[in-house]
Amino acid sequence: MKKFFKIVLIVLAVLIGLLVLLVACSDSDTESGKGKSGTKSEIKSKGPLAEKDYEKMYTDPKKYKGYEVTVRGKVFSEPEKDEDGVYFQMYGDPENAEKNTMVAADTSLKIKSEQYVEVKGIVVDEFSGENAFGGEISAAGIRAESVKEISYIDAMAPTKKTIELNKVVDQHGLKVELQKIELADNQTRVFVKITNKTNVNATFFDSGSKLVVGNKQLETEYLDSEESGLAEVQSDILPGIETEGVMIYPAVESGTTSMKLLIDASNDNYDIDFAPYTFEIPVK
Repeated sequence: MKKFFKIVLIVLAVLIGLLVLLVACSDSDTESGKGKSGTKSEIKSKGPLAEKDYEKMYTDPKKYKGYEVTVRGKVFSEPEKDEDGVYFQMYGDPENAEKNTMVAADTSLKIKSEQYVEVKGIVVDEFSGENAFGGEISAAGIRAESVKEISYIDAMAPTKKTIELNKVVDQHGLKVELQKIELADNQTRVFVKITNKTNVNATFFDSGSKLVVGNKQLETEYLDSEESGLAEVQSDILPGIETEGVMIYPAVESGTTSMKLLIDASNDNYDIDFAPYTFEIPVK
């Protein structure tokens, strides 16, 4: 899909460049939104766009021209630059490769493809073109007041609530610490550290570790460590070694008051028994 959009990138960039000139936005300060004359753009702000209207904005950007927006997502094209600005395309919904967005920013902006960014700006128009197969594509056009790089988590699954725990359970010298839990709208992140204080190898079973919410048992989901920058808990743990990382579970429904985490870990001493490492998690 990236290749499709790149084909029309230059055309769209030119259109946005012309648009930026028309609204007196050339050489603008990305923090203040002021141009050479020190005046604001000719497009008068209608104020911040309500969160509930963001989906509608992507359906009909022209209708929301002039509204201030904050869009978080992933740059998927190499930025184009001319004397008036920097132009790039991003997904406002990178998880599903949707909410195509064209951004016009100040010439001083340094941004690269594949970066996660937060764009604050104003909706200026809707742009359309054809992909490689002749299909119609459209994108919301935003004149950026500011653009900053953000983390994978902030773009893909912003933390709504953090539960600090730092609870430790020790069985026969194999310690498991539940450090914290981060709740997001689309996932739950569980931060764990395991320390092997024994003289034999230990094993952590990611797939055997369950998050119990009410009468539901949640299973771990795939974690792309390279993309997310989040570390995985190592499965094979040598004597004297500690490992820490993150387990990903589905999102927890709002209104949940308590959860329970059961960690599956043991060591190679078959003369002893290990019960699941159990943590009660209050959700206030």
